[in-house]
Amino acid sequence: MKIIKLLTILLFLKTSILLAQSNDIDNLLEKVNQASTKKDKQALIEKLKQKLANKNKKARQEAEAIIKAKQKIPAKIYNDSSIK
Repeated sequence: MKIIKLLTILLFLKTSILLAQSNDIDNLLEKVNQASTKKDKQALIEKLKQKLANKNKKARQEAEAIIKAKQKIPAKIYNDSSIK
């Protein structure tokens, strides 16, 4: 029972963190659209580029880790009958 509660809490926290990260980018994009001067727009666009680059870098690292983990999984299941 405790494990189920713990997993539920962890899932909730992870979901809320992911939503908060995407909201941050959405907020920056909205600020770019509402900015009145060119300097403000350029500064906000640079911040947006940096945030998107960081998010892309994290996604690539996670994808590479998944690919490496899948390469370590054996393609065939070991058959013990040949030893007998």
